[in-house]
Amino acid sequence: MKHAVTAVDVGTGDVLCSALDPGDPAKVTKATAAALAAGTGVTGVASAAAGAGTEVAYYSAGSADEGNEPLVPASVSGLGAGLPTAVVVDSAGRAARQSPLREDSFVVGQCDAAGTLTVAPQHRFANVMDFGAKGDGSTDDWAAINAAIRSVGPATARGTVYFPRGQYLVHRPLVLSGSPLVELRGEHQDTAGIRFHPGYHGPALAITPDVGHLPTGEALLTGPGGAAVLSHDSASTIDLRDSAALDIDGLAEFSVECTIRPEAMPAPDEYVVLISSSGGRLGGVQNNAFTLYASNQGDPAIYLSASVRIGGQDVIVRLPSAAPVGVSTYVALVYDGQGVRLFAGRPGQQAQVVETPATGTLTQAVEEGVYLGVHSNASWPDYRQAFHPLTGRMDSVRISNYAVHGRDTTTVTAPTAKLTATAKLTPAGVADGSERTLMLLNFDRDVDIFTVGTTWPAGAPAPTPVFLPYRFSDGIPAYAPSIVRQLGFVATNGTAIYSQLGMSAVLDRITVAEARDGIRFRNNGYLAEFEHIRIAASRLGLVLSGNTGLVNVKRLQTVSALYDFVATDGVGVFARDWYIGNSKSLVPILLTSGSSTGFFHGIGIAISTEGLLVGKTGKVGNWQAAVMTSSLPHLLLESCHLETYFSDRTNPPCVVIDSSRNVVGSGTDGSYTFVNCDFTPTSSPDTQPVFAFSGQNAPFAVRLIGSRRRTPGIPWTLPKDAPLVSFTGGSVSTTESGLTQWEGGREWILAYDRPTGQPMAREREVQATGTVSAGTVDLAGVPLAEGSTGLRAEVMATDPAGRSARWTLEQGFTRAGDTATPWSASPHVVSALWSGGGAPPEDWTIPSVTAVGGNVVVQCTAGPGQTLAFTVRTTVLDALSATP
Repeated sequence: MKHAVTAVDVGTGDVLCSALDPGDPAKVTKATAAALAAGTGVTGVASAAAGAGTEVAYYSAGSADEGNEPLVPASVSGLGAGLPTAVVVDSAGRAARQSPLREDSFVVGQCDAAGTLTVAPQHRFANVMDFGAKGDGSTDDWAAINAAIRSVGPATARGTVYFPRGQYLVHRPLVLSGSPLVELRGEHQDTAGIRFHPGYHGPALAITPDVGHLPTGEALLTGPGGAAVLSHDSASTIDLRDSAALDIDGLAEFSVECTIRPEAMPAPDEYVVLISSSGGRLGGVQNNAFTLYASNQGDPAIYLSASVRIGGQDVIVRLPSAAPVGVSTYVALVYDGQGVRLFAGRPGQQAQVVETPATGTLTQAVEEGVYLGVHSNASWPDYRQAFHPLTGRMDSVRISNYAVHGRDTTTVTAPTAKLTATAKLTPAGVADGSERTLMLLNFDRDVDIFTVGTTWPAGAPAPTPVFLPYRFSDGIPAYAPSIVRQLGFVATNGTAIYSQLGMSAVLDRITVAEARDGIRFRNNGYLAEFEHIRIAASRLGLVLSGNTGLVNVKRLQTVSALYDFVATDGVGVFARDWYIGNSKSLVPILLTSGSSTGFFHGIGIAISTEGLLVGKTGKVGNWQAAVMTSSLPHLLLESCHLETYFSDRTNPPCVVIDSSRNVVGSGTDGSYTFVNCDFTPTSSPDTQPVFAFSGQNAPFAVRLIGSRRRTPGIPWTLPKDAPLVSFTGGSVSTTESGLTQWEGGREWILAYDRPTGQPMAREREVQATGTVSAGTVDLAGVPLAEGSTGLRAEVMATDPAGRSARWTLEQGFTRAGDTATPWSASPHVVSALWSGGGAPPEDWTIPSVTAVGGNVVVQCTAGPGQTLAFTVRTTVLDALSATP
């Protein structure tokens, strides 16, 4: 306990601050708004009333050796029981809970659930070890780290929480709310690290406002906890596949169970969703390993149905009877290797069942999420609501990797109590430890942004917790502009760093040494800064989704991930100095957008397979492309190296451009530009395309400036089978030696046919040089288009004596199939000049323009005894076809 003279009357439990009295620096006063605004800071909490000018005893932060006693009983502070949270000064100068913290708050300390207040020292710097953290890799340091985070302030200033050398184990994810503005800083990213419990599922660190958890209400079944509240008007949800427990591709059996109570009818002929495995990598691609639906078929009842993808085929099962509004109904979707069965019944009563025969294994794509109440279409790895959720409540969700109602089950009684995590029983009634409950949600441990469930991994002695981030959709409550520097992260069964609304957040010198997903930012994380990021993750590397744009990512390195970098929705990324791609990659850079402002600008990105070849053949991995986009209007890559790994797939291209989704407001004015980029397809390089195009909408232009294909002697060609192709820049012609004329070559598409995507009018320009002695050389070859082609060639010839001639020629061709007919017997000579004045000498042969093997070429000839060097520039105009 400390003592000081008070300048004003104070009561028991009043918060005190310095009186700023130059004559008596120790004098205190009541922490009113006026006193705090004068620049003072919180000193402590009065233990008893005291009059002005008398001595007051108060609780203050610090050690007992200095006379401090930081623990304030609930009876003194008046806080009472409630959630553990930060404590601030209210308008009356008293202690009050506050979550989330407002930026204008003055922090007193933190309280526990009983209301005991710990007065925290208010400073700009906190060492986690001063708050009890051990950093030994075995002690749970979660509480100590949170105490350090809460101690920095006041909320109007940024504070730093420092992690000395050590490995800090946490059994629950850390959460940075962004208020006060907190910076986490380690000694070094390779020596100071935060490790989420390796047996648990969830993120190590969450950067997010305090947005609460999935809404819950009165339970439908007996047992602790509530029920999830779903609404047709809200897409608030959780993604169960944030846990590795729901990686269920290839299961021979599985079950999904829950109890629902519909509280409103869907619209006529509308399908609403209970649980859905859905999402898509590219626009128009939709995945559904399984989905439980409810629908209105025209009468006052709700009908249940389900789909399951078995062996790549969707199996549908529908119940003929209904789930009444206002009545609890148990629903179970079960696959046992012989058929898909759907059960439904009221608690305590026998359930009805219907079956569709099926054999095979469950098919789940890498891109699928598993959502409560939302059916997502595209926008993976986030979600975009396609079907609305059922309005009502959902309780006791259990997903298992075996058929909970076996084939020998004759009747099933719908449960009246909440489900538990169980093991499959053998015919003798013994638990089979190799198969367990994958996910169980009874909504009984929801205290922050996480909905906490349990999973029972094979061989585990007991269920382990699963922390699932709540994804809200109703408004933006705040932002979380936190800073994390020089720290390492490990989250074996989850995400190293998860953020939503992390606007202006900074990640600097971060190492993810072991994770399922590396770093995931979603939902308006604008103006975030990432620099010196090194990620080792098994599924996703760095992910920006849900309109997280205007992000700057410098010096990114990834290993082991299936998708090294993913950006979706409102893509806006500035990238510099990346080294990504690995033997496990499917697509190193995946960019999907439906926004007309979406863009990706990369400089110095190396997507390389260097050092990854294994064995003699090097056939490792399943690369699909180095860069893959879907409806992204603008892409600019400068000085980049794009390489595709030797893949089991047939000829994966370097770049895949998909135009499946409509981009609102963009029309066809988007563009893809590659400046001084190297393209190195490593599988079948003699035939492998560099670009592949797909989709049904109008294409974007592609411009190649100074870019090259690393394998010499192979001509570039437009993809003949592409449904939509539009090139701007990059000649497609070849020289007589088969080399492509990219150097200085350009092409403009002036018009194209929308149904086929074929150019109808275009202009091409090609430059070429060649030397010939007493012979002829074909230069500046350009493929002839079907229909009419007009050509203008400018040719300069120089001999060893320095004499020169220049000709300008014009010619036209009409091509029908394999036949090309010139417009005139010989080209029209527009002009001819000689360096000595007048026309060129007669022994200098005028170049000709002719069709050779489907190409139009300029034939340059040197007469007997002559050696001439030719420079040619050819401009070709393909005519617009007449339309009836």
